[in-house]
Amino acid sequence: MKDNKILKVTICTIVMLGLMLIGGNNYMYNNGLSGKYVNTEPKEGQIKVACVGDSITYGHGVSGWKENNYPAVLQELLGEEYHVANFGSSGACVNPEGDQPYMDREVYQAALEYDADIIVFMIGTNDSKPENWTDIEGFMEDYTALLGSFLEGENAPEVYVGLCAEAYYKEDADQSTGIASYDIQPAIVDEIAEAIELHTITSGFAMKTVDVHSLTEAHPEWFEADGIHPNNDGAKAIAEAVAEEIQK
Repeated sequence: MKDNKILKVTICTIVMLGLMLIGGNNYMYNNGLSGKYVNTEPKEGQIKVACVGDSITYGHGVSGWKENNYPAVLQELLGEEYHVANFGSSGACVNPEGDQPYMDREVYQAALEYDADIIVFMIGTNDSKPENWTDIEGFMEDYTALLGSFLEGENAPEVYVGLCAEAYYKEDADQSTGIASYDIQPAIVDEIAEAIELHTITSGFAMKTVDVHSLTEAHPEWFEADGIHPNNDGAKAIAEAVAEEIQK
């Protein structure tokens, strides 16, 4: 009898732990925290759009992540003529010596192999972290090298450069300078966005700018409480801005 009670308790414990694990995994997935990808294979004739970037591209913190991350919304806006793939990677930076270089991620190789017709390239926020930051010249050298790796070959894609989204301090922070969530430095993000915009003008390559920085700088309500990651409204606004540029 005692052994049966122990067995029942053990089974109940295992079941409860399993349900907790499933619930936790579902929460992670539904809020863009799982790191999973749901990119499908493009159909013949579709225009392939690769969204390359960091957690803002991936959709960290977006509820109903599968449908509401900005590349997914962009797909809905562009329609069946296009195939949009999400190659965002949370925490990624352009600095090859940084804490989490994009070039070291598996998703980087997947993005290259996708062989996109259009690249939406929006990255740089994580380079503002003190451990990743050197100076603007060093950043732009690394940025240009990463972007350039997508432009090699005979058929270079169209490039839409997304300027880094505005970085805010936490909702409850009485703070206007210094380091924000995830060690992001908002003042450096502003500097990065300005430098990228200048680069698109002077590079000599036919790149188009999507000014996500200006778009988001007066809309803190478009961000999660951490002040760094756009919420569903922010992701939708970014997708709409990108779609408008592509469809011009």
